[in-house]
Amino acid sequence: MTKLSYSGLKYGETDVEIKLSVDIQNNNFEITHTKEVSQVMNKTTGEYIVVYRNTLKFEVVS
Repeated sequence: MTKLSYSGLKYGETDVEIKLSVDIQNNNFEITHTKEVSQVMNKTTGEYIVVYRNTLKFEVVS
């Protein structure tokens, strides 16, 4: 099982970091970018985050 963790500063806030985890084997997920924001959506669970584009980062959790 491989999980990715996406995080960044919440769009519209200056100091709130939010995170979203996805399991790349079991979850359908989508990443979209605009000029100002990035959105990561776990389409399987309906969870998503919207962050300032230049703050989006990810790491392999397992």
